[in-house]
This record gives sequence, structure tokens and C-alpha cells, in this order.
Amino acid sequence: MTIATQLSLRNISRRYGEQRQWFAIKEASLEIESGEFVAIIGPSGSGKSTLLNILGLLDNAWEGTYEINGVNVDTFSRTDRDMFRSRMFGFVFQSSYANPYESARRNAALGPAIQGESLQTQSQLVSDALETVGLGEKGESLARNLSGGERQRLAIARAIATKPRILLADEPTGNLDSEAASNVMGLLRELNQRGTTVIVITHDSAVAKYADRILEVEDGVLRAQSQAIAQVLEVSEKSAETASSPVVTTVKTSFWHSLRWWPEHAIRAINNVSSRPLRSATLMAAFAIAMAGMITAAGIGASASQQIAVRLATAALDEVRVSVPVGSNLETRMQSAQTIKHLDHVLNVGIVAPLDALTASTSRFAQFTTVGDTVFPGSTAAVDEAALSLFEVRTHPAQAQELFADPTAGNIALVGRDVAQGLGISEGGIGTEIWVSGRPYSVIGIITDAPRAENLVTSVVVPVRSLPEQPSQLIVRTESGFSASIADAIPLALSPSAPAEISVSTTGDLRSLRVGVAQDLEGLLSSISLALLALAVLSASSAMFLSVQTRIQELALSRALGLSQRGVAAVFIWEGIIVGLAGSVAGLSLGLAASVAVSAVQGWSAVMPWATLAVAPLVGILSGALSALFPALRAARIDPAEGIR
Repeated sequence: MTIATQLSLRNISRRYGEQRQWFAIKEASLEIESGEFVAIIGPSGSGKSTLLNILGLLDNAWEGTYEINGVNVDTFSRTDRDMFRSRMFGFVFQSSYANPYESARRNAALGPAIQGESLQTQSQLVSDALETVGLGEKGESLARNLSGGERQRLAIARAIATKPRILLADEPTGNLDSEAASNVMGLLRELNQRGTTVIVITHDSAVAKYADRILEVEDGVLRAQSQAIAQVLEVSEKSAETASSPVVTTVKTSFWHSLRWWPEHAIRAINNVSSRPLRSATLMAAFAIAMAGMITAAGIGASASQQIAVRLATAALDEVRVSVPVGSNLETRMQSAQTIKHLDHVLNVGIVAPLDALTASTSRFAQFTTVGDTVFPGSTAAVDEAALSLFEVRTHPAQAQELFADPTAGNIALVGRDVAQGLGISEGGIGTEIWVSGRPYSVIGIITDAPRAENLVTSVVVPVRSLPEQPSQLIVRTESGFSASIADAIPLALSPSAPAEISVSTTGDLRSLRVGVAQDLEGLLSSISLALLALAVLSASSAMFLSVQTRIQELALSRALGLSQRGVAAVFIWEGIIVGLAGSVAGLSLGLAASVAVSAVQGWSAVMPWATLAVAPLVGILSGALSALFPALRAARIDPAEGIR
């Protein structure tokens, strides 16, 4: 009866070192028949694990000829090797490498999942494998809750769930007591009797006795130690049965078959994210903060822009400003105001003279030009009673501003709410003395609000009559919609012979400016939010890159079971997408709450940036994928032979 040669090595060598001067395996030749149980023994460092890595296509840097079922391995592409390894080989290592955060079923399903089997098929294969190793009732138990012997049996279940033709075991009993070791070897022997070729690496002679044939490796040299003739005949019978079964020489996958892997990659990524809650929560928090910043910035920008637009649009309809020629005295300015006031559709005219900081020298005491240790932080302006009315100024007490119309009131002042405390003036501090331009002024009230000139709540305001030489403006309030026509009429009314000398502006001219202001504001806030997002991407990328180092064995195991480099990268990309999406949803909620809260504090009508809200999840997905890109590339380059030791 013809015995089928399953694995054939001829003059295989594996060298290491910068000059490739050291041999781990030296000119090894070996043939393993289908259905054999072979033990390879030798001391630590002899090269037996290297030989196993070559046999299992985990190590590709060897010299010589290696054939599987008569097909030269050199003809396989990298993708073919990965797929062939997933279909042909099952691996059991000294450590079970069971993911402690996953159930036994999920651990055992790793191989079929990598093969792209349907969920229904995976379930059946896993159930059969767990029943075979005696773990049928512990399928839902987390691997960390299993004993050492049970975890090693779980590793065997994971290996046989793919129905491999060859089972490679590297010191499978090294971490077990004698009873557990006997159970594991009994399972391997039972699998071999069912037709699976078993190759065991061991230094334990008791384990080697389970084999049909024992090979020894010493200093990289392979040689046969013993062979049982009766068992060889038994092997021949099993070989005849398995030789007739079809063998796939190379594995080609269709596009649609490949698509079945993507849901599995996503499921694995979800499990990886959920099984490491602390790390995942940290990554999600980074994205949540960045996304919250972006949403908050967009919301505040939109709300502030809306307020600017409303105020400018309102002012554009009923306000005109006239610059009085330099040198005009107060009487001339008041006459000009009366002339304008008599024009049709004019409601009122006020006078405003802003003072620069050096001219005002506002202070609490005459001998000091500072407040505390700093220069007075607010602004100073001289106005008349009409201007206070036009700006809709509200004071405490309410009648304080009426004194600005009384020429006998003397040097009086109103102090803005936001600077009163800085000047050492309490709410009840009426009559307190302050100094402006070297003159004492008696505080008669606090400005509590000024809807049409909000800067006044941070200002000191004195009557314009007390500073008659200061350059000033006339503020003209018109009936709604007449600002443009009044602006055209004022120069002719004030200077019929030389109207060009009169400078007039309307806030209607600012309607185009408000678009630029809004864009600048939104641009600034967007830049800040983008910077936060970039920081989140870098932070997440760094954390995921570091996590690759802690997951080397997990990733190497996936590679050993046939997961391609693209598959490893895809799992990491999916993890980034999940973290980014979850973080963006959380950040969206936080950002909306912060935006509404800020608007409420400012007394604005909150404006929701719907476009930003709509793209936020997409931004989270793209950012998460980007953060995982470099860690994914690093993970994909992990050498399974180096990663599993």
C-alpha cells in the first residue's frame, strides 16, 4: 500500500546573525506521511521550535526545498501562505494564548472566523471542537475563569475548529501538571487516530512516547531516534484513507468571499474595544473632548454670529453717525444736533465723545493714575442725556441718567457695572469720587445694561458738557428703514455749500462687514476645535501604537492561524472607527449641552449648527480610522514566529 508523503523537507537550513553565520537548522531533510504522529525532541535552543515554525509556514526565511502534498512552498504568494496555513495547519503552543476577556466559544471561533466561515458554520465547528475536548458546557465561560488544563484544551479546540489536516504542537504540556498533561496528550492521540497528522515539539520523553516516530534535533541537526514498525503499518492504513481526500494546493478567494471577513473584523474589533474598557474609555474621552470642543465652538460661533447679525441689522435700519469737524465747540455741535433733529423721520440725536486712555487718565484718587497696581481697565466716554437714551442705558438708581440733562448738576459720572468693583465702588457707593482728565467727578449711579452699546458696562461715562473740546460724534436715531435717506440729507442740511466736509456713516454699511466678522469668529473657533481634534487623533494614535506592544502575542496568534497582514490592519482600523464614532457621539452630546449653557449665560438665543452636527459622526469615524492607521501598519508587520515564543 502506498504511503502519502504530506510534508517533505530537503536540505532545509535557517541561519541568523548579521552575516547569517549561525545555523538554527542545518541541512535538515524530513518526510512526514499523512496521518503520522511525530515527536521532535531536543534541548532548549537546539532548533526544534525553529523547525516547527518552518513546517507551519510561520518562518519563511529558510533555504532549501519544502513541499506540501508535492507542491513547492516557494510557489505560494504571501496571501496564499496565510490562507494555506489557515486551512492546512492547526497550532497548539506551550501557552494557550487564550484571550482572557473572551468566552471559550469566542476563543475557539478565531480560526473559522479568520477563514471567513459564516456565523452558522462557525457555531457548529466550535460546538464540535469544544465537545471533542470536553469543554462543551463551558462555552460561555470567560477564558480567565478556566483552569490551566482547561485553557490548554481550549487551545486544542481552537486548533481543531478549522478541521486542519496537520496539528503542530509546541511544548503543549510544558505548563501543566502530570494529570492535565496526560489528558492533553490523550486528546492529541485521539485526534491522530481520527486521521489528523500530529507533530509535537517536546523535551519530555513521556510526551514523546505517544508518538509513532521520534526525531531529535541537536545543535540544528535533525536525525531519527526511533521508529515503531507496528505503528507504521497502522499509519499506512490511515494514510491510505486520507490520501484519497482532495487537497487544495493554493487557496484563491473571490471578492465576495473576502467581503465576508469584514463583518468578522468589525465583530473582533468591537470585542477588543469592549473587553478593555479602561483603555477604550480613555481613547473615547480624547475624541469626546475634541468633538465637544468642535460642537461647542460651532454652536457658540453660530449663536454669537446670529447676535452680531441681529444687532447690526437692527442698527442698520435706524442709526446714522456723523463725525463733527475737528475744532467745533460744544455749542456748534449742539446746533448741528438740533438741525438734524428737525429732519423728517429723525427721532433723536445724541453726542458721544470717546476719550483715549491717556486723555482720560481715569483713576480712583487724584494722586494715582492706576487702579490697584494696574491701569484702569475700562474705557471712558463723554455723552449727553440724549445719547444715553439712544443707547437704551439702564442705571441704578433708574433716574441717575436724567441728571446728565441738568447743566447745574456739576461734574457727575456713571460707572459701568463691570468696572465699579475695580474702582472700589460698591453698588451703594453713590457719591464716591473718581478722577477723569484731572477733574473730580461724583458717581451718581451704576450702568447695569446698555443693549445698543454694551461697551458702556465696562466704562466710566461723564457729561459731554464737562469736556467741551473733545472730538465727538453725533448719533442719529431714525425711523426704521430711513437711515440711508437721512444719511444722504445730513451733509446738505449741515453744510449746504460744502457737503463733502461732513462725514456720515450708517451701520447699514456694516451689514456686509458682519458676514466677515461672523466668518472670522467661526474660523477662529473652528481652528481651535480642529487643533483639539488633531490632538485627540495624535493621543489616540500614540495609545494604540503602545497597545500593539502589549498585544503582540494575541496578534501573532491571529497571524499564525492565517489572518493576513491586511486582516490584522483591518481589525485595528475597525477599532479606531468604533472608538472614534463612540467618542464623537459622546462629544456631540457634551458639545450641545455646553453650547446651550454658554448661550443661556450670555442671554443669547442658542443656534444649532446642524451641518456640523450632521458631519460629527463622520468626522469621528474618519479621525478614528486615521488614528489607527500607523498602529495598524505596525501590527500588520508582526512576525508570528517571533511573536509567539
